[in-house]
Amino acid sequence: MNQSRQQAFQRLRPPCVELSSVALKFKADQASPKAILLALEPVRQTLQSLGDENLLDEKLAEYAFFPLTHIFNQSRRLSSHIIEVTIRCVEVLVSKGWRDKLLPEMARQLLILMGLLVSQNPNQRDEPPTDELIVAAFECISVLTRQISRLGAGILDEVGDKNIVDQLVYQLLEAITNTTAENVQVSATYALLELYHAVESPVLLASLLPRTVSTLVKVLRPNTQARRTRKVLVSYLELLTVALKRVLTDNVVSQILVHESDTKPSKADDLDQAAKLDQSWLDATTPQIDLALVQVVKIRAQQGSDVAQALLKLCLLILEDCSRTLARSVPLMVETLVILCRRSDSSEANAALRHLVISQPEIANILRGKFSDWSRVLPRVMQGNDDKPKQQMLGQLAISYSVLTDALIPADELSSTVASVLVDSVSASVETNSARSKLIDEAPQIHPTDLVRQSSEVARNFKPIILDHPSQQSSLKELTSFLASIKSRAYSPNITRSIVNHIRDPDISRRISATWLALNLLRSDSDDAFDVADWVDDPSSALDLSTSRPFLISDLYSLTLQHLLQHAESTVKSDSDPRLVALSLECLVLQASQLGESYRPELVETLFPLLTFLGDNDARLQIHAMAALNLLATACEYSSAAQMLVENADYLVNAIALRLNAFDVSRDGLQVLAMMIRLGGSRLLPHLDDLIGSIFASLDNFHGYSHLVEKLFDILKMVVEESSRNPTVLGIQPSQERDRHQHGVPHASGLDDILDDLQARKDRKRKSHSDHREFTTAPHRPWTSSADDQEAKTPRAVADKAQKEEGDDTLEPSSRDKEAGVPKSYKLLLNIAESAVPHMSSPSPKVRLILLELLQKICPVLAQDENSFLPLVNSVWPALVPRLLGKRDDGSTDMPYTVQAAAETMSILCWAAGDFMTSRVENLFPDLEAMFKRYYLAIAQSRKQSLPSRMLNGTSTSLGYLTHQQIIQEPPEVGGGSRVMRNSDTQILESLIALLITIVESVRISEDNADKVFDMLDPIMHMPGQERVKMALQKYNEDAAWLTGQCPEGRDFVDSIRRTGSVP
Repeated sequence: MNQSRQQAFQRLRPPCVELSSVALKFKADQASPKAILLALEPVRQTLQSLGDENLLDEKLAEYAFFPLTHIFNQSRRLSSHIIEVTIRCVEVLVSKGWRDKLLPEMARQLLILMGLLVSQNPNQRDEPPTDELIVAAFECISVLTRQISRLGAGILDEVGDKNIVDQLVYQLLEAITNTTAENVQVSATYALLELYHAVESPVLLASLLPRTVSTLVKVLRPNTQARRTRKVLVSYLELLTVALKRVLTDNVVSQILVHESDTKPSKADDLDQAAKLDQSWLDATTPQIDLALVQVVKIRAQQGSDVAQALLKLCLLILEDCSRTLARSVPLMVETLVILCRRSDSSEANAALRHLVISQPEIANILRGKFSDWSRVLPRVMQGNDDKPKQQMLGQLAISYSVLTDALIPADELSSTVASVLVDSVSASVETNSARSKLIDEAPQIHPTDLVRQSSEVARNFKPIILDHPSQQSSLKELTSFLASIKSRAYSPNITRSIVNHIRDPDISRRISATWLALNLLRSDSDDAFDVADWVDDPSSALDLSTSRPFLISDLYSLTLQHLLQHAESTVKSDSDPRLVALSLECLVLQASQLGESYRPELVETLFPLLTFLGDNDARLQIHAMAALNLLATACEYSSAAQMLVENADYLVNAIALRLNAFDVSRDGLQVLAMMIRLGGSRLLPHLDDLIGSIFASLDNFHGYSHLVEKLFDILKMVVEESSRNPTVLGIQPSQERDRHQHGVPHASGLDDILDDLQARKDRKRKSHSDHREFTTAPHRPWTSSADDQEAKTPRAVADKAQKEEGDDTLEPSSRDKEAGVPKSYKLLLNIAESAVPHMSSPSPKVRLILLELLQKICPVLAQDENSFLPLVNSVWPALVPRLLGKRDDGSTDMPYTVQAAAETMSILCWAAGDFMTSRVENLFPDLEAMFKRYYLAIAQSRKQSLPSRMLNGTSTSLGYLTHQQIIQEPPEVGGGSRVMRNSDTQILESLIALLITIVESVRISEDNADKVFDMLDPIMHMPGQERVKMALQKYNEDAAWLTGQCPEGRDFVDSIRRTGSVP
């Protein structure tokens, strides 16, 4: 040991001697402060090294402290950094050198020195102490105080002139209040902590408490100007906890009061000291502490877990150790503890609260009173706009209810209170939202087509229908968590039963609230259907059937079903709240989820109203209904909503047909049919036969109501569109394909053609003779007498016989074949097309447009069977021609979009019927040519220049053209690339170009008309982007197309129109 000490001395002696020498020279102004710093650093390093190796003792400490005294004596002339390093050396000497052998007087002097070094007296220092110097001094005070506490010398308990604690505490509290540096605040706080631990005098501690608490209240109060870190706040809370623990715990106060009553001081000063800690002192101190705690607990809003942990320790101290002295603060601490339990890392707080409630009945009573107070306040809080108080109050209710029920407190009263509070609170929020929604526009209605298109994207769960504003998401989450906590309790069925009973309340907001709460309490995390066996085996089910989950769901369903039916049948939708209807849809799905496939018979009552909501004016209700439809199909074990509709199509179709047959053409029935068709698709066609007949009857009965006719034909158009998407469902065997695209110009017959023709004629003649020899005619009437034979041979009888045989051999077999070979679905579409023809002259332009679009969709589908399609073309064509020519019976002209649609429809008919259209096209061609000339001239005049010359110069893009398959929407350009808006004349001309191209490709026409087509389309053919026109003309007659392109007459076609006003 001596050898180690000797080695330590040898290591310590050189730097100490050097420091002493330099310090003396500095005192004589023979050395600079920098020289002292250079000599001081080796001393600090050596002391730190020897201290880490545990080689320092009191003798070495005294030896090393001597040169440091020279620096302290010259501290006013030295920088803060040199003083800081010197203090660090003293800290090492105290903690690892002197240790428990530090002389009390030496410790006292060092404490005074540290206080002087950090004092900001302007008469002593040229510059204020730095934060680093202050931190070093405060940490040295902490070390000195700790060593004094171990010595037990009592120098900190001295009073009067020898008291040094008051001055130190004052300096430390001033540093806490005035500085903004985190390290200074923390070091000052921990120095105060050491002082509170070291002081043993109750009188001195009591005198320090008011100043300490007032300072801590000031710095702990939330302040935007002086923000403090979580580390600082934790240190402040620890100091406050220790200060209260040392002065105001029940045991300490009782000992003080007992000691005060038993002590009889003999001296006047002792009497004064004892008089300070009597009951009057306690009565004067505790109210101030209670007020201070009210300010301190506001820090519970802090998010840091370490701050919450420190605050938890303060709460537990007051609840467990200060419950009598600070009784007025106990409810506040209980409330704070409940708030701390809401945190995610609150396991310790939850355990502590439960322990207190079980072990201390007075705490349980306080918590129960808090629960009642919060229950009364919650409805008013829920009416506010700020979501944070709602979230906090709901969380406090949830925690308190959970703790109280776990403490085995009778739950009947609590359950009734919880049910009423929840209904009132959510109702208040619903009323607030209703008043707010009147000031804003609701979301626009979603078009049914868009809704069906989005059906696959609709979430498989319902969107929130109340508390759905983004600002309410936090309170909604807290409320949902509260309900989840209730569901896990044994008393949950009783609460749910109370809430379900509130659904009968006449107030609409309370009904909405009760329905939403019941749904959230009855929803299960699993999707398993209800099993009666499981319910029978459940021992709790025998107690009260009315509170079992299946019965509660059934009651909820029966109470809310009426809202669905009433809203679906109501003509004034504003009579019922859409939110209540949406929640009723959720109840319907919940009941279906419980029953599974057993719910399918109930669809007869609920599926039709559900489909009506898909066309509601409220977009939220539409989306809710779409989600309900998908969920209902899943709950009833259908593969999809479409399958559910198809399998229930008979019921739905009959319901709609009954309405139509009873002259009920209200919007709901038509809307249900429309949604069925959109969702079910072509699979519904076999079920719509009778319904289509009812629609035709309604068209006949209400043909004067154009809006209704539009709706009815819209539905027929939907049927056609769905059929065109999946034509295989029609089961049609296509007729033998003909080549619609090989109508070239006739060519001269060669020798081979003549020989082939002669051979064919010879074969037909040989076959005719053979058939004549083998043919024997069966008698067509009974054998008669010769007189009858003679009569039968008269010319009239022979003619009658021939006519009868012709009718028997042609008409009857044809009609039988037609009936036998056409499927039912095909007949349905054919009837739709035939029924559209009489309405083609409707006064409503929109009806005419719908009919033309319907024919465009239906003709390609019906064209697969020529025997039925060609007669349809024969009936459609006469009604279609006036639409193309824009002529009406009253002499007025059709709308441009009707003319365009008629041209497009004719194009499709020509494509589908082929050569069957030859005679019709030939008859129409003069009008078609004149029409082309009129619109071409109108376009050319509107651009104030000759269109063909610009086309030939290549300065314009082409006129787009429209076919049954494609619309080219590139508008023509004018001059330097500027675009001209596509007006109605341009669109009609494009349709006419498409019609002419289709005629050339699919219909056999005369050579004269073919030449006219070449003349009309030649300018178009040479325009950029019109490759199809050029290809069609070249395919028809490549030589003619080339020749027309080379002839100037063809290029001057439009110029001739403009000059003469007639077709050249």
